[in-house]
Amino acid sequence: MIAVSQLMLVTALLCSGADVLGDAPGLELRYTGTLARVTRAATEQPYKKFTLLAIATRRVDGTRMTYLTDERGGGTWAWPERFGLLELNSQNKPANEATIRLLAEHEGHLNPIALRQPFFEFPEQLREDAEGEWVSGPQSYEVADGTKRIKDLECHLVRVSTNNGRKQRLWISTADNTLLVAAEQQIFMGRGDEFQLKLELESAKPLDAAALARLQKPFDTLLALKIQMNRPDGETKVELNDAQIASAKKVVDGLQASAEGTPLAPLAAVISRDVKSQTQRADDVANVSKKFVGQPSPAFELKTIENKTISSKDLAGKIVVLHFWDYDSEPLTEPYGQVGYLDFLSNKRKRYGIEVIGVATNESFADPAKTTGALRSVRKLREFMNLGYPIATDDGTLVAKFGDPRKLGAKLPLWVVIDPDGKIAHYHVGYYAIKPDEGLRPLDEAVMKQIKTK
Repeated sequence: MIAVSQLMLVTALLCSGADVLGDAPGLELRYTGTLARVTRAATEQPYKKFTLLAIATRRVDGTRMTYLTDERGGGTWAWPERFGLLELNSQNKPANEATIRLLAEHEGHLNPIALRQPFFEFPEQLREDAEGEWVSGPQSYEVADGTKRIKDLECHLVRVSTNNGRKQRLWISTADNTLLVAAEQQIFMGRGDEFQLKLELESAKPLDAAALARLQKPFDTLLALKIQMNRPDGETKVELNDAQIASAKKVVDGLQASAEGTPLAPLAAVISRDVKSQTQRADDVANVSKKFVGQPSPAFELKTIENKTISSKDLAGKIVVLHFWDYDSEPLTEPYGQVGYLDFLSNKRKRYGIEVIGVATNESFADPAKTTGALRSVRKLREFMNLGYPIATDDGTLVAKFGDPRKLGAKLPLWVVIDPDGKIAHYHVGYYAIKPDEGLRPLDEAVMKQIKTK
């Protein structure tokens, strides 16, 4: 429930002139929510809980709203995707492309779920003289007759539906026709499994200039960092590249100092720990790379999924690319694009005599009872990606000889280029930064260097 003292402040604020911010420089909103699966019998216990903090400030042409989410259970965003900035025009319509989103894992898939923004985007439709139904894009809106008290605030009930049957119910404060007090949203994931998302206002607190400035300082640091890091929209990987780690390291101490005593302090602590951990991991991986590059490659013998043998002796004098990976066939999503680019590279450079070998790395290959299932997954991936280069299997024994990055807390894939003299010329852990028109450029450059030398 909204605290009595806060309720009095908010009620006075909302009644001061049909403006959700009133005369206050800013407004702090806190929401709590749940995501639960719906079955024929009933709605199950929530498998995901979350909170939303939003700070709204008035601008000449609308509202600036910074936000922060915190999720528990069922998949979560990495910290760079948990905060952002909404820019709304004078009618609460989005003026930028930002969206407040959760990340829910279901049946091995990660599903971004958009949340309703705290300010209703059609306040003019809730006036007494406005029509009770309207359409905007794929969504139809209907205002129910009468009002209802939610969280001690008088609210309109707005029903929202789409052409594909997805439904929402929104409760909007009648005092300003803007503030979202509660919401229920129908979500479908997987093979049509239904979930219910609930969002409720827990507190709404006007902010004076000093309190607003104290909150906005760490938020501004975070937003500037987000721009510098330049992560793809909707990025689900937690790993940061070297440039992103460097950007975070520059601001993390100042961020912790400015966030102390604010709701952003826990996030600042998470960022500090993560930057230290990823820095150490990157240093460890870099040291392993230095250890192997320039040294003779370990001897190896591999079995392909067609039961053919490939040995390092047979490849002597050739340029070899080994791609150790542990991708699963479900779901067939990114990073499989990198596999496609590798196939393109293989076909493009084959005339120079390079040999590309994919090495599916899975401990299941050491257990005869599990080998069949593991092979099925590998074959499905090869067929899905239409790969032309050979795919071999490894139960972890060979990748250990090349310095298994998983022992350092990093992840596969591992990319290794072996020169015609049998020495390691290139060593890269993780995904390459990809531009669609460049593909695996660092790997291709390493291969071309050996081709020119040869």
